[in-house]
Amino acid sequence: MRICILSMQGVNNYGSLLQAYSLKKIIEELGHQVEFIDIKKGEDELLNIQCNKLSSINENNNRNRLLYQVQRVKNKFSNKKAKKIFGEFRVNELGIIEKKDERNYDVCVIGSDEVFNCLQRSKWMFSSQLFGNVKNAKKVITYAACCGSTKEKALSEELKKAIVAAMTNLDSISVRDENTAKFVQALTGRECVYNLDPVAVEDFSTKIRNINLSGKLPKSYCIVYSYKDRIADEKTINAINNYCKNHGLVPIAPFGSQKWIKRKKTLTPFELLRAFENAECIITDTFHGTLFGAKFGKKMCVIIRDSNRNKLEDLTKRLGIEDHILTDISELETVLGIELERNAIDSVLNNARKDTFKYLENSLQ
Repeated sequence: MRICILSMQGVNNYGSLLQAYSLKKIIEELGHQVEFIDIKKGEDELLNIQCNKLSSINENNNRNRLLYQVQRVKNKFSNKKAKKIFGEFRVNELGIIEKKDERNYDVCVIGSDEVFNCLQRSKWMFSSQLFGNVKNAKKVITYAACCGSTKEKALSEELKKAIVAAMTNLDSISVRDENTAKFVQALTGRECVYNLDPVAVEDFSTKIRNINLSGKLPKSYCIVYSYKDRIADEKTINAINNYCKNHGLVPIAPFGSQKWIKRKKTLTPFELLRAFENAECIITDTFHGTLFGAKFGKKMCVIIRDSNRNKLEDLTKRLGIEDHILTDISELETVLGIELERNAIDSVLNNARKDTFKYLENSLQ
């Protein structure tokens, strides 16, 4: 069958690109032809205005959330080298080329990522397409969808009605976290299937096995994986620098640059995964950084903030890595002293992969 994926593959972000790649490869493994379609800007200007207004209220209600959104915007890779690398990845690995015609598809898969997060700032504003209103597909499903910071009670009655109407087009709904399942349940009364992000279940071994990072990264290093300049308070910086000094490590920031870390060469998405595999330890406060660390790393600590609590507490629980949550920076040495339990994590990921194939195989029929 001809399948299209509606996701955030246009964002210059390692997580967005690798989850899009992973979902594409999984669906292709099931024997289907896969293409990507772009998110269309919302057509209802009144809903767009409401969405923008409520987005501002949602952000201003939580100063940490506002800073988080600002940092996500700032974190868009601005250097030409990074844009070139991500552009080449879209063409070579995602098969995305400019299309003048709008094709028809047997099935559209929406996801993963924060496709249901309509109260965050975006160029498409309120797009009912992301909730199921895909006119050029005979059937629409979701995979590991997330609502992010959007809450049902924060929506206007008009937005609720528009979301519910769009979701009537969904043949099956897969989400990646409990918060999103509650969001869907509150709006539609429908039950959801839980699936891990496609990055968690994809096998990257052949893509990264022969990658050599000598000359690009130090011999021994600690990955600090966060949005641009979000690791900024003096106490946290000192703790990380002291840990690295005591263990003979160089801190590197391959994703969002941090003012206190010397800038390194930009990595390709597959080089990034290899960097996680080779790292002595990982410090992150992001969703995909946690996934990369659990999947490839040795030692890791996950910093949970109010802005990411819902998704990171849910993810660490599903992966069985709650011991790697860092609640107090003074505990950094202790948390990083815990080795990731590879056998337990691999078992979780293998079972999640089976669940993914089962869900997609049934839903794509």
